[in-house]
Amino acid sequence: MRRSLLGMAAVTAPILAPGVLPATANASARASVPTFVRVASVACTPGGDCAAGGRYGAASGPSAFVLSETKGRWGTAIEVPGLAGLSVRDAKVSAVSCARGGCVAGGYYQDAARRYHAFVTSEKNGQWSREVTVFSTTKVPSKVAQVGSLSCTGPGTCTAGGGEPAFVVSEVNGRWGRPHLFGAAGKTGHARVSCASAGNCSAGWGRYVVNERNGRWGKPMPVPGLTAPGTRVAIASLSCTSAVSCAVGGTYRTPQGARRRLGVQRVFVASERNGRWGKASQLPGFTALDGGFGELAALRCVSAGNCVAGGSYIAPADFAGGVYEPYVASEQNGHWGNAVEVPGIPPATSTLCEPDSSGCVAGQVHSVACSLGGTCAAGGSYDTAQIAGDVAFVVVYKDGHWTNVTQIPGLAALDPSKHSSVNSVWCTPTGKCVAGGTYFGNASLAGFVDDEQNGSWGQVQTVGF
Repeated sequence: MRRSLLGMAAVTAPILAPGVLPATANASARASVPTFVRVASVACTPGGDCAAGGRYGAASGPSAFVLSETKGRWGTAIEVPGLAGLSVRDAKVSAVSCARGGCVAGGYYQDAARRYHAFVTSEKNGQWSREVTVFSTTKVPSKVAQVGSLSCTGPGTCTAGGGEPAFVVSEVNGRWGRPHLFGAAGKTGHARVSCASAGNCSAGWGRYVVNERNGRWGKPMPVPGLTAPGTRVAIASLSCTSAVSCAVGGTYRTPQGARRRLGVQRVFVASERNGRWGKASQLPGFTALDGGFGELAALRCVSAGNCVAGGSYIAPADFAGGVYEPYVASEQNGHWGNAVEVPGIPPATSTLCEPDSSGCVAGQVHSVACSLGGTCAAGGSYDTAQIAGDVAFVVVYKDGHWTNVTQIPGLAALDPSKHSSVNSVWCTPTGKCVAGGTYFGNASLAGFVDDEQNGSWGQVQTVGF
């Protein structure tokens, strides 16, 4: 895939700005935004107030930020309260989840001794609490321990998942408990969590899924159908709509593909019905799209048997060059339709793609989201011969159909070098959707947020401090 500056984490000394800046802000105001800001996650309460979080270049080095939207107005981003006094070398908000009464953000920080700590911070009425460390590593150096997934179901009621090792930890009545580790099954991987109600959640990592019932976690089990010797499985996303109905998706590699440069990697989906996990199956239509290598970025469900998914694949003509293309797929009444390229992207101008070629479509879906009202959205970035860069896009799923891709309004003026991406999307029961991401403008990596109402996306807003 074409590598853009969006994935880079180079940190330079930031200059702080006075708040969220509209796309119409003048050049001098935009120049005051920190030179490194990346929105990693967005989420909204059922009532429409939202939150975002990510990573930015603080004066002392990279740190984690949070940002709130109240009554349709985004406020000023702030460093996660409490991090400034911890001699932090690095920090990031990786996940945000909201429910009635407020939002929770989680991520990691690295201390002066290079140990990693997973943390959460809670928001109520626009005010963020001091960080709470929920899991820490003891080895130096260590793999990054972090909260990478959050699911909140009510005021003071959330579950966080992360790794490594894989762990879950719950908030009950506003108090975070001790982390639950999964023994030998959880040595590697980051747990993804989804909760239908307080004490009724599911988690997935690696090849394992596990259910929580009435506050007690059961025993992890491999996803049925993916237990053949030598098969490598990576759960990427999980979504539950009731205590006994969930869906999970990810990738698997077979030993036969190990000799290929990228291997043979397929996308799978599996469902839990009435408390029993069914056998995993390959996402339909995927074989016709890919050249043997696919990724799943996210999967979300509206109700049991009605879900959407998105990610990227390498088309057969692109396999030698390793160029990814974005796809979406939908499930209706328990049946997955064929995965299709994101609709509305201009067609490729040649049948062969090479790295940094101008004759192909390239891109990825990074996030999908659904509301109980039935609206879903996907976001990511794509490139064509005419663009010769990367542009952020959103696409909405409603009434059983995907709309044509939409570029984020206002980004073209802020991002003349064409390096932008939607990293996270969220939709509310009222039909409002929110997107957050990154663009490279004015020689700086900047973060943005954008709201959609009644089918129209507003002008992008730059995250300021």
